Amino acid sequence: MTKNSVTEILQFYLDNGLDEVVAEKSQNHFLIKDKQKNSEIKVKQEIKKVENIVVKKEENKVTNDFLKPVSSTFEAISTLANLAKKQNSTIDKVIPNSSNQQLISLNEIVAQAKAAAAEAQNLSELRKAVENFEGCNLKKMATNTVFCDGNPNSKIMVIGEAPGNHEDLQGIPFCGDSGKVLDAMFSAINMTRAENFYITNVIFWRPPGNRRPTDEELAICRPFVERHIQLLNPEVIVLVGATSMSAVVGINDPISGVRGKFMDFAPSFLSKTIKTFAIFHPSYLMRQSSKKKLAWLDMLALEQYLQKLK
Repeated sequence: MTKNSVTEILQFYLDNGLDEVVAEKSQNHFLIKDKQKNSEIKVKQEIKKVENIVVKKEENKVTNDFLKPVSSTFEAISTLANLAKKQNSTIDKVIPNSSNQQLISLNEIVAQAKAAAAEAQNLSELRKAVENFEGCNLKKMATNTVFCDGNPNSKIMVIGEAPGNHEDLQGIPFCGDSGKVLDAMFSAINMTRAENFYITNVIFWRPPGNRRPTDEELAICRPFVERHIQLLNPEVIVLVGATSMSAVVGINDPISGVRGKFMDFAPSFLSKTIKTFAIFHPSYLMRQSSKKKLAWLDMLALEQYLQKLK
């Protein structure tokens, strides 16, 4: 008998369940030999164990509704402030060793901003009110308050988004690379900020990392922006970038579909209607040079409209 023949015989025994012929121990043929079925039973047993563990954890879980997840620092402060007010307690009852400083909700901060803005009777007083305001956390991290630049006697008000690094260091809006592009855009239609337009932002302090301002930060600065518009009393407002457009006129559509169009702006804090005109932000044009043609057409449209006002 050859080696191959022996191998074939042994394989035959194994294939037909005759294990005991070649095994050292006798086999019990009454036991289940279906390995797949045994595996399924083991899997079900393990699943049951996991389910029991999860149930026990849920039963032992302690719920805490004291603080719910929030999307921003200001929301968290407002939540704590409202809680402290309900309990007629100070922040010391929530956070020990806080020197009895009470938490202020977002609504209260905005109310303080409105009161400070309303007291300003001219642009100089409004600047001081903004510089002295402590309700926005951005100020604590900023180098300078960035209030305005340009001709305060102009009837054209340019409103940008927020200061960047150069603006924060110098305290002047649009003085960095994007400012050079903006100046070039207005220079193309024979306008300079020194003579022909006045410029500011919807945020007066640089957000860390040049991030987009939060809704809370915009809400806190809004009373000053509105008073700014009241005191300057422009005939045209040029909104630079999507954030500025959203903050001032409340339009959240993509700026690509709104730019180059004159819109009537008649909020409750104004006694007249002002034309607004949205343009691409210079920093966007620096990244998307293909949009410069559209920006040029927008500036031509602005020039034609301003000529009609003369």
